[in-house]
Amino acid sequence: MKIPWFEPLIDKSDAEAVKRQALTGFVNEGAANRAFEQILRDYFKVPYAVTTPSCTVALTLTLMALGIRRGDTVLVPDVTFIGTANAVRLAGGEPILVDIDPADFTMDPEDAVRRLQPSTRVILFVHLNGRSGNIGAFRPLAREKGLLRMEDAAEALGSRNAEGFLGTLSEAGCFSLAPTKIITSGQGGFVLTRRQDIRDQLVRLKDHGRLSRESDVHAETGFNFKVTDLQAALAISQFSKLKDRIERSRAIDQRYREGLADIPDLEFTARNLEGGFLMWPDFKCQRRDELVKHLRNHEIILRPFWPALHTQPAYATQGKFPGATEACNHACWLPCSPGITDRQIDRVIASIRSFFGKG
Repeated sequence: MKIPWFEPLIDKSDAEAVKRQALTGFVNEGAANRAFEQILRDYFKVPYAVTTPSCTVALTLTLMALGIRRGDTVLVPDVTFIGTANAVRLAGGEPILVDIDPADFTMDPEDAVRRLQPSTRVILFVHLNGRSGNIGAFRPLAREKGLLRMEDAAEALGSRNAEGFLGTLSEAGCFSLAPTKIITSGQGGFVLTRRQDIRDQLVRLKDHGRLSRESDVHAETGFNFKVTDLQAALAISQFSKLKDRIERSRAIDQRYREGLADIPDLEFTARNLEGGFLMWPDFKCQRRDELVKHLRNHEIILRPFWPALHTQPAYATQGKFPGATEACNHACWLPCSPGITDRQIDRVIASIRSFFGKG
């Protein structure tokens, strides 16, 4: 049978949760969303959480809440899902691409300083695949230049470093509940923040410019980015499984690394996670594309890293990005669905070993 790179795991308890919500007759954004936001506040120990239809929407609305306007620029790592950069443009700004550290795939602080512009307002740090990188190095830069900091934690739900949960270490953190994440609500996301002004502006922006649906007075222009209670019911059910899935993610990564440890052609990048975890086991390989093709012939799907943003037609940028080029040409993610079995992992390992003559 085919082994996909990643597919969501939705069980009977999840289906029952959605069914119960549907049978209440209320499917708009309401009590289930408020309940999920309370779960998030309790888990992450933050005062405010706001649900959104996706992480891209979360990023866009947060940038707008931080005051990003046309002519402003935002520092964005060159290696991230394109939605990060899209959110900057949707908010009215322009992303300034920054190279990454190839050791952990996160934004390079030194390159960020080099690429800073007078128009730069925000540093948008991406916790790629659950890694925090050297996020602390950006605090002095932000203080010196008067910059705001925010986090794209789409791939870091429940991951942390020595300071705390990723997505809670700046003005605001944005998360994803898409089907390729450790838990899912189909599509969905949320924002965490300790600032009430950001929370209030997010609420206004997502509901036509009003702070409460009890009022028909719309103080400003807003959107319709509400989240259905059907999605919230699924998110609540899935969130109850997060602890076990984090432990399973760690076990999956460990099994791959032990099974492939003697293959010098594979470089398992740093796992200095300080209590965090990788949602998707990653490695670098000079023969990655050959390996991807070999495994596809055996009904196994590896997921190469996305193309670096500076190579995308929508964000084509002149200049050198050696860290991003190295990562995006040679790195990939191993199959790691929440429901993957040890037997399937061993099949992947055997196929990779066969490719390198280690069968």
